[in-house]
Amino acid sequence: MLPILKPPNTILENIISTNPYFTQYHTQRFSFIGSPQQRDGTATKDQKFLNVYPELIKSPISEGKKYYLKKRPGVGTFQAFGGGQGRGIFYWQNTGVYYTVVGATVYANTTPIYTLATSSGPVGFCEFKSDASDFLILCDGSNGYTIQSTNIVTHITDIHFPTPHVPNPVFLDGYIFLAGTATQTIHNSALQDPLTWPSDGFIDAEMFPDQIVALSKVQNYIAAVGATSIEWFYDNANSTGSPLQRNAPAVSQFGSPAPQTVQQTEKELILVGSTSAGGRTVWVIDGFQPSEIGNEPVREALDLEAGNMIFNTAFVIQCAGHKWYVLNLKAGQRTFVYDFEEKMWHEWSSGLSQTNFAFDYAADAGNGSPVLLGQSNATNSYALSPTNYTDNGVLINCTVITSKLDFDTVKRKRIYRLSLVADSPEGPTAVPMSVSWTDDDYNTYTPAQTLMLGSGYSTITQLGYMRRRAFQFVFQQPWPLRMESFELDIIQEVRR
Repeated sequence: MLPILKPPNTILENIISTNPYFTQYHTQRFSFIGSPQQRDGTATKDQKFLNVYPELIKSPISEGKKYYLKKRPGVGTFQAFGGGQGRGIFYWQNTGVYYTVVGATVYANTTPIYTLATSSGPVGFCEFKSDASDFLILCDGSNGYTIQSTNIVTHITDIHFPTPHVPNPVFLDGYIFLAGTATQTIHNSALQDPLTWPSDGFIDAEMFPDQIVALSKVQNYIAAVGATSIEWFYDNANSTGSPLQRNAPAVSQFGSPAPQTVQQTEKELILVGSTSAGGRTVWVIDGFQPSEIGNEPVREALDLEAGNMIFNTAFVIQCAGHKWYVLNLKAGQRTFVYDFEEKMWHEWSSGLSQTNFAFDYAADAGNGSPVLLGQSNATNSYALSPTNYTDNGVLINCTVITSKLDFDTVKRKRIYRLSLVADSPEGPTAVPMSVSWTDDDYNTYTPAQTLMLGSGYSTITQLGYMRRRAFQFVFQQPWPLRMESFELDIIQEVRR
């Protein structure tokens, strides 16, 4: 009878167990899930997730759950325009048309319908519905316009229309509300008439010595967002003057230094916020109750924006079963993304060389593919879709950098194997992913080695000695990606 041979790992364990310089050989698995951990607000050190997002899958019949990292959706060309600065985009449910402003031109889908007097700066849209007709309201900071479903554009010329204004028109109960630029004043149109603005139609947000930088509607309230405070108003049906009444108990003692980051969801207000005491973070207000969602790396990155905060932008989108708040930091050239479902942050970028996501505005028809528009040279809008595996043909740089691993000791370890636990890609039988590592606090990385996804055993071996090591996984392929974890086989020296 032939002798029964032990598997190679068992033989290695026996050899190591008799060597007084090493502990027992063992395998350890590490999850990819976590939040960014950059220590100083930059992207050069510590744990980072770029162009991958977390997803939790729960079992409906047990308490079991699994976390995955998935490649973000890619973008594809949606509509083409003439060149110029991208200023805003809106999907009008009433007509099924996307309205986009690029430079001075207003487009209905790809058809130019009007030329504005201004050619730069953000614009705002809102729908207006009355007993007689429906309009789309467009405001550019200087002028206001109504757009009919037939794409006839009418300039609002009433002498009491606020000029200049904060370009965030809000519709509530048959009125249009606008805040004057560098003022505390909220102006309103006549009831069911956006072309008429009464001389006494205004109310001031005056609880704090602040100026309104953005208006937003949350359920049946209007939020007047200042630089260091937020006041809330509701329709009190006053017979004269403004119909609004202040909800004094709901005031928040923080505002926003970045007006274009103020966004609303179905029931929430989300914004980059600051107080008179200093410091920046990200807030979500739900039912007048603020919750801070900015973690330390996001707060530190916001602080590095300094005086550039006013240029930062944000939008909220829903795609691939997730709702995301996408925050673009202009000075730091980084895009942080907050996942409302998983309550975690990650980062997005465009292409292989850019460090930020190249879009500033979004519109959504509710079909799972929001349409995006960038400020810079907005010759096209783009649809974001989980079935797009590139950014309009350009590869997406999916990068995961782990925190430093030391197995709870700084003694020297030897790594024999690294294996990736991930799905096989759709399409080819094997797709490469590169892996490198750093043993000197993220200052230098080893030459990349290749893991082949779809091979059934995505593994590299002989990874040398380490004390504290971080790994970098890079996937730049036109295919989907879903990763669960990675495994390491190690032995640890006793005396060193």
